[in-house]
Amino acid sequence: MSTKRFTPEKIKSLNDLKDKPIFVFGSNIQGEHVGGAALFALREFRANMHQGFGFQGASYAIPTCIRLTDAEGKRYTKPFDSVEPIKPYVEVFINDAENYPNLTFYVTKIGCGIAGFKVSEIAELFRPCLEMDNVILPEEFVKWLLYPVVIANVSERRWVNGKDYDDDTLMYYVMENIERKSIDDILDEFEKL
Repeated sequence: MSTKRFTPEKIKSLNDLKDKPIFVFGSNIQGEHVGGAALFALREFRANMHQGFGFQGASYAIPTCIRLTDAEGKRYTKPFDSVEPIKPYVEVFINDAENYPNLTFYVTKIGCGIAGFKVSEIAELFRPCLEMDNVILPEEFVKWLLYPVVIANVSERRWVNGKDYDDDTLMYYVMENIERKSIDDILDEFEKL
């Protein structure tokens, strides 16, 4: 397992990742890996052209968009209308990751590039992964998922005790301690503040 619980921002090759890595990327449903992380997965992680979902080489595709042809015969990418069509694919991915605990799944910011979804929309789909040792999420996903939980718990448990811990200080503390195994472990650390 990675000592830091984030997918690296810049990955150049399979060698940049540890522990039997699987590169998890956003794809179009047809598996035409022609841009972004999908093209990178094709070149570096043995993704299969024309396979839009699931395991392929040292990668795993999750569809976030569709490829269409315009009236002049040109191909273009259209994002799904919402995250709803993405949910079932993420649920299958989570099930697959649970069934392969010997692999480490490095999730990229799927759907947040070419497909144009917000981090907040996509991160929520991966919430169950916070408790999974073999799934590594992007830093932005983790921040989105943990920040409201930490702030709510700090306020609810009154750990602040009159001290002015601003939002940035709290988030910094969470990010520094993210290698912990669970949200509860992270929240328990706030008792030491």
